Amino acid sequence: MCGYCITIVSALLWPALPTLYILPVLIVVAITACKRVPFIAGSLIAMSWISLFYALLMGWNTGERVDTLNVETEIISFVHTNGDRISMDITLIDPVSPHILNRKLRLTWRDAPPVAPGQRWLLSIKPKPITSTLNQGSFNQQKNLLAKHIIGKGWVVSGQMLTSAPDYRTRLITALKSVLADEESGDLLLALVAGDRSLISSARWQQLRNTGTGHLFAISGLHLSVVSLWLLLLARFFLYRYSAVNSRRNWLLCLAVSALGAIGYAYLAGFSVSTQRALIMLLAFICFSVLKTHSSSWERLLYALFIVLVLDPLSMLSAGFWLSFSALAIILLTVTQYRFSDEAYSANIGLSAGVSVGPSRLLALWNKLRTAGLSFWAVQWRLTLGLCVVQAIFFSGASLASLVVNLLLVPWFTLLLIPISLLSLLFFILLSHLGLSAAGIFSLAAYIMSPVVSILDYSSSVGFIWLDLADDVIAALMVALIGLYLMVNFKQGRWRILLSVMFIPLLLITMFRFVPIDDRRWQVHLLDVGQGLSLVIEQNKRAIIYDTGARYGNNFSYAERVLEPFLKSHGIQQLDYLIVSHGDNDHAGGAEVIIRHNPKVKVISDLAAELGVELTPVQQVSCRPKTFQWQSLTLEVLAPSEATSGNNGSCVIRVSDMSNSVLLSGDIEKTAELELIADTHNRGTNLQSHVLIAPHHGSKTSSTEAFIDAVSPELVLFPAGFRNRWGFPRKEVVERYQKRNISTLTSGESGQISILFNRKTMKIRTYRSDFAPFWYNQVFRFGLIKNPE
Repeated sequence: MCGYCITIVSALLWPALPTLYILPVLIVVAITACKRVPFIAGSLIAMSWISLFYALLMGWNTGERVDTLNVETEIISFVHTNGDRISMDITLIDPVSPHILNRKLRLTWRDAPPVAPGQRWLLSIKPKPITSTLNQGSFNQQKNLLAKHIIGKGWVVSGQMLTSAPDYRTRLITALKSVLADEESGDLLLALVAGDRSLISSARWQQLRNTGTGHLFAISGLHLSVVSLWLLLLARFFLYRYSAVNSRRNWLLCLAVSALGAIGYAYLAGFSVSTQRALIMLLAFICFSVLKTHSSSWERLLYALFIVLVLDPLSMLSAGFWLSFSALAIILLTVTQYRFSDEAYSANIGLSAGVSVGPSRLLALWNKLRTAGLSFWAVQWRLTLGLCVVQAIFFSGASLASLVVNLLLVPWFTLLLIPISLLSLLFFILLSHLGLSAAGIFSLAAYIMSPVVSILDYSSSVGFIWLDLADDVIAALMVALIGLYLMVNFKQGRWRILLSVMFIPLLLITMFRFVPIDDRRWQVHLLDVGQGLSLVIEQNKRAIIYDTGARYGNNFSYAERVLEPFLKSHGIQQLDYLIVSHGDNDHAGGAEVIIRHNPKVKVISDLAAELGVELTPVQQVSCRPKTFQWQSLTLEVLAPSEATSGNNGSCVIRVSDMSNSVLLSGDIEKTAELELIADTHNRGTNLQSHVLIAPHHGSKTSSTEAFIDAVSPELVLFPAGFRNRWGFPRKEVVERYQKRNISTLTSGESGQISILFNRKTMKIRTYRSDFAPFWYNQVFRFGLIKNPE
């Protein structure tokens, strides 16, 4: 089991999965090695299972250029609603594939009829692959979709309802929503009693993140343990008082009641990864108790990890998996190393373990309370510190209030909120079955939830409660925490001195924050923002942004989803210039967001007065030809010579140092290209550049041969989305560059493209090939049955 689990988890770092052709060999070797080297056997079984599981999951029989598909589906849940469009997750009804695969699609339906989870539909869809934008610091959607077994996206063209018989959980959640809608904390109560978080708004999610309390509303080990313990105590009270027998019957019945209660609660939670882990651990403990078999907590953790990874080897791709198992491992480490006992308490007050402390019940009670308090404190601060690191890895930040808030709320949830909420749920179910009104049944639970809501609301008014961390800071913190843990466990002074070097990266990063160095190296990052353009020029933790990508509706902006997280991950401390080339949404859609978050930024654009944010005259810089210095770089505004609307009015800028140069061309087309060549020739300025951001995403109306020859780049980058509907970059345009031996890269295919300029050298790195070259980050296409390599 250890070999299996370690190998599955290590698959996070594999560049590719083993092909199906070598699986028979792996299985034969695994069977042969079972007795002599079981660890290796488990490892080989893991390699075989994850490869087979992935192949079965992704082997959806579609064509690469399929237009529409008819699929029989069941609606699972709604993701969000935006105007007349709904986004929903559906599962494919396929009697041939194993049910454990549970293939899903994420579909968008415009002007949809009334739909509800649990309904079965025959849908005609236009499918899309799950390939998504990939950038440093931003959310990895395709990895998240794979973890949820979502193998494709698409648009619904039409649909025909087959059945409208949702399961019991769906009907219960629908009824709960109608009752909890009037409660201020209805969204939190619904998440707590039924594991449904669809009512939680983005603002509420922000509050949960800022306070580190999201785990309290994701049904997991804490919740199942509380339910099981309360049921065990109640069953034991009644059975031993009113039906006492001289056998193990009552104890076995108590365990059965506890297990059934935990299974029922897990069912309400939809058997999420964290719920599965907790349930497996709990059932394993109950089984060992029934069989009178001793097992350590670490063994039960291993059983839970093994079973979860056998049932779903892709669950290790989700953040919830790591948060859940990391939390339990930290708790077990703490309990194992720091056992608070009555003897320890006696030693603390100067008494030996063998000295009696007297018959006083009050003293004994105080001793137990003190022991419980110290144990809770030891677990909580280590849990907070450890999970802050895990949280920082996945969310690029950590909550500064997590420790204090959890110290207050965990006992509150354990002793009051969870029992009262579930008791209210039981009465709600009972009254509903009897046909009676259940209005106000959750009033007491809502009242007990009110302090939690107050704490969450207060967190919104505190700006420093969430700390954004750059990637290098997170790495240094991880090394420092590992060093701290090792130093605590190594008692020899020479080892402690040696391990202290693990604090050096964190000390250096802290020092450079206060005493910055002048680094002549600079970087250009072409971000992957779908069919749009956003580029960051970085030097000495300062930046210039050229365009911001698109904005769609009120809920989605690439500036918020990609650009801002990227700046935070690189530790950008100062944004000096925002250049908005022209007014198209795919270039200027996020300008308002960037200006609002950076109120002192200077805006270079002919649209400065039209960006929806008030700017001072000092902040507004036009796109008329000019030259100015930014640190060690020269910025030349080359065009347009006069303000012009449309693509040909794009602000063209050349960025250079003594050895390297980059030309940012916006969306200029043939006419503007020829004018640019003439203007630069008349002014005696240089158009030649080492790197060119292709005009107009590589459309056939731009990148004329004269323009290519005038720029004469070594590398051209196409800011174009994967399989975009315009077919950018056009094949004939790419061929024009390649015919001149000019290298080409497309952001939609490569993800983020970063170029590091160091004197006369130029190093190119892409997200899919260099930053995270893992199998789940590769390009996914329909019809791809083999593993991505």
